[in-house]
Amino acid sequence: MKLSYIATAAICITKGVEAFAQTDTTRPNAIVAPTTTSTTGTMHLPGEIDVQAAYQASTFPITPDNLINRAKQVLSPAIGIGTKDAGACIADDFEFCAAVVGPLPKEEYLAALASFQLETSFDINQNYYGFFVDPMQTNRVWFFTRQVAKHVATFVGVEATGKDILLPPQLMHMDFNEDGLVREFGFYTVDRRQG
Repeated sequence: MKLSYIATAAICITKGVEAFAQTDTTRPNAIVAPTTTSTTGTMHLPGEIDVQAAYQASTFPITPDNLINRAKQVLSPAIGIGTKDAGACIADDFEFCAAVVGPLPKEEYLAALASFQLETSFDINQNYYGFFVDPMQTNRVWFFTRQVAKHVATFVGVEATGKDILLPPQLMHMDFNEDGLVREFGFYTVDRRQG
């Protein structure tokens, strides 16, 4: 398995070096676009997805902008990813999938979150950013979070410490069905050296 990771990295590096190897001799250390640029002047790499073309070719009925807005609604304090609306935003075939936990179906997910009482035990700032729709799976919204929390009340038997907690950056995703209900929610740590 390690060999496949090494081979993949080697291919990416080789293609990247080929793409950026040409320098502009009229300006020292300047890089010339490898192949093409868009009408806005944005550089395109060989193998880079034309995101707008992928969105236009999608048959998913909710537009990317509206899907991002729906994800933000579901994350809002009024809905709380199903914890404040009794799961109304969640599809019946929902699964929670993370690196270690899951898949959990809808009822188990809601019961687990209710038992943790995270909002009671921690003062949490989610610090969401970078929302985008996956151009290859246009029912999925990806986004990042860099959560900061303070332990303010007893949590699973541990008395409040008042300590600040800095979690590592995480990449989260939400998949939606055609009715705008969440079919899957999950997250993964993207830099284990932070937090």
